[in-house]
Amino acid sequence: MLTIDAQLKSGELSRFHLLYGEETYLIRNYKNRLKAALTVPGDDMNASYFEGEKISLEEVQSIGNTLPFFHESRFLLLENTQLFKKSNDMVEMIEQFPETTYVIFVEKQVDKRNRFYKWIQKNGCVTECVLRSEVELVPWIAKYFAQYKKKISRSTAEFIVSRVGFQMDMLASELAKLLGYMGEREVVTEEDVEAICSGQTVGKLFEMMDAVIAGEQEKVFALYADLLELKEPPLKILHMLGRHINILLQVKEGGRSLSDRDLAAKIGIPFFTIKKYRNQEKHFTKDTLMSLLEMRVDLEERFKTGRMQENLIAEIFLTKALTNISKNGTNK
Repeated sequence: MLTIDAQLKSGELSRFHLLYGEETYLIRNYKNRLKAALTVPGDDMNASYFEGEKISLEEVQSIGNTLPFFHESRFLLLENTQLFKKSNDMVEMIEQFPETTYVIFVEKQVDKRNRFYKWIQKNGCVTECVLRSEVELVPWIAKYFAQYKKKISRSTAEFIVSRVGFQMDMLASELAKLLGYMGEREVVTEEDVEAICSGQTVGKLFEMMDAVIAGEQEKVFALYADLLELKEPPLKILHMLGRHINILLQVKEGGRSLSDRDLAAKIGIPFFTIKKYRNQEKHFTKDTLMSLLEMRVDLEERFKTGRMQENLIAEIFLTKALTNISKNGTNK
């Protein structure tokens, strides 16, 4: 089955799509592109929208089985239904839909063991929208400015990512501010970024890890509360912490054989951040970092299978990290 990008490019779309994950910018982008490809603006006769766990599946079935009215296809959009986290009869229902019916599901989380998920995976197109890496975001930033006939160097784009973070919605907002600030100037500079882009999530993650290393529990959880105040959900914070730990492990394994610039390029992180990662990895053993990564996977699995509340997962991770540091001390 072709990826969603290949399908949108060719125009040969699967009848069933599932979009899910933590990168809401990408989910919204794909959802809007699919809608634009399958509907006509103002055509409420052939487009139907359902949201929430309490939607009427009988109504979905009735509309899905109805042939389109003076149009090639019928479009159904179902969001946040939890249908991919519980048992249901959607497979039997959707198999009966005529070939003119296209259905798009948008979810925050899914259970990959779910029968309906496996069916969509086999018979449709499943797209998990994860946070993009710096390597992927840098050309995206350059493309953003290019459409306005502006230029940005790779190092300046990396600086934006290191300052703002990896969430594309936040980046898009900061890029728009930069564009307005520049006026008629053609080239984006690091001074522009310093003046306009607020250092939020990524900076707090480094501060949080420094506080973990220092054993400053009160500061760790104060910074965690700051991230919650910035509307970062606990699951995403856990993911970002896991990513940070994974980078520390790669830096440790990279050793001193590579220069800072070569190591940053190999891992795919901004050059500006490599010294911070090097300073932090010295305080962890390889075994401790591996243990924290395994714990992150376990906590995420516990949440996704309903065995743990979301508001606990990041707190437990941070508590364990503090405990591991106190046990092991500084390890170079």
